[in-house]
Amino acid sequence: MKKLLLTGRTGFIGRNILATLKESFDVIAPVRQDVDLLDDSAVVHYLNREQFDLVLHCANPNPVKNPTSDGKIDMLEGSLRLFMNFYQHQDLFGKMIFLGSGAEFDKSLDMVQIKEDDLGRSIPHDGYGFAKFIMTSLARQSSNIYNARIFACFGPYDHASKFITHVIRCCLLQQLITIRQDCYFDYIYVSDLGKILVRLLQMNLKYHDYNVCSGQRNALRTIAEIVCDQMGYDKGKIVINHAGWNKEYTGSNERFMQENPDFTYLPLEEGISRQIAWERGHQSLWK
Repeated sequence: MKKLLLTGRTGFIGRNILATLKESFDVIAPVRQDVDLLDDSAVVHYLNREQFDLVLHCANPNPVKNPTSDGKIDMLEGSLRLFMNFYQHQDLFGKMIFLGSGAEFDKSLDMVQIKEDDLGRSIPHDGYGFAKFIMTSLARQSSNIYNARIFACFGPYDHASKFITHVIRCCLLQQLITIRQDCYFDYIYVSDLGKILVRLLQMNLKYHDYNVCSGQRNALRTIAEIVCDQMGYDKGKIVINHAGWNKEYTGSNERFMQENPDFTYLPLEEGISRQIAWERGHQSLWK
């Protein structure tokens, strides 16, 4: 069984995929007290000592939730420092996959089932998207670093501000379901993400970046209506604040599916049903 380093185990994605990863790999998932991933010398020492076959880099800096001691590092610098501390020592592990973002394509423009080869059509304006853009550009020049580019993912422990969780909680609390402006998204349930990452880690990859999405477009209002139908809630409580359509945020999964034609995605309706059940059973965790 190959030895895998998982970073970001306490985050939304890390805590959801850990069990799935353990079915296929010998997973080592350190927390910050074990190794400071922003410290280059600490990362080098850790990689030399542990000798990992694989690295799955899910850690992402959050200046609000996890401020550094000097409080000066931002999303752009933090993301790049975490990445570069592995990138410059890529000879110390077998293969690394990091979590990218659709924001790499520049969220100020529409993304309509956008393909991997469209990277670079516009430089992202936000720091997060710009950092991921740089990381993918570097990964494409590497021999063993790959990007699993996520568009929209939901599941247990998702933040209250995330759309599907927001809608479910509004139903449970008997509140209006507010949508700032309707737009098309491509959501996958986090269990599918875990299965896709296992495949990417095990495969002999042809490319250095893969869109991780379902290939299905759904309007936010449609998603809210699915939640209402499943929860028996009045769809008249859905309120869209601004008319018209916001920028679309969907990707093409053609590249991944060409190499994995047997992969099947959990239907959005089933993922929503699971999330409703989870939220109902974990209201004590709400803040």
